[in-house]
Amino acid sequence: MVSRGYRALGRELRPGPGVKRRSLLGRLLGWVFRHLPEVLLVVLLVRIWQVTAEQIGPLWTTVLAIAAAVGLVWWRRSRRWLGAVLGCMVTRARLRAAFHELRLSRRSGRLPVTLAILPTAVGERVWLCCPLGVSAEDIANETDRLCAACFARDIRITRDRRFSALVIVEVIRRDPLAATTPVTSPLGRFDVPRPRQSR
Repeated sequence: MVSRGYRALGRELRPGPGVKRRSLLGRLLGWVFRHLPEVLLVVLLVRIWQVTAEQIGPLWTTVLAIAAAVGLVWWRRSRRWLGAVLGCMVTRARLRAAFHELRLSRRSGRLPVTLAILPTAVGERVWLCCPLGVSAEDIANETDRLCAACFARDIRITRDRRFSALVIVEVIRRDPLAATTPVTSPLGRFDVPRPRQSR
């Protein structure tokens, strides 16, 4: 508890990020790196639109795009997949904002880098590379605030056994064992005779 209090006090007394401003090119490259999946998805969709519009025309391309969007939302499996992708994007953005607000960074303002994020059966799993001055214990001390930031039920922090700078964040959104509807038993169809009571 004492070390936890000292770490929290050290983060509060740390100067805010942005003491050393990076160049415009550095900020632009950082933004592109942080949003690389979204940038690649937009470039891919624009390229598909261009090729399809050249082949069948812009009107039929619009009709085909609307039909594909409705089909993706209507089909249950693709809707679940889209929800998982959206959850990963929201978790990555909210974790970065939470790290910034909680000052889980270096003195220069460098935040932990998200190496990968994958959907799981209960939420998302995030792999972080912590910079110098940020440890897994620092992140674990703020799990309640990170839960609120990520709209999660629980957050579990584990450190890699070999590389202490590598931290795994388990974002738990739902409990697969919690039944939303009562489970009926097939044994209810059978009439079980009651044992006779002896006098």
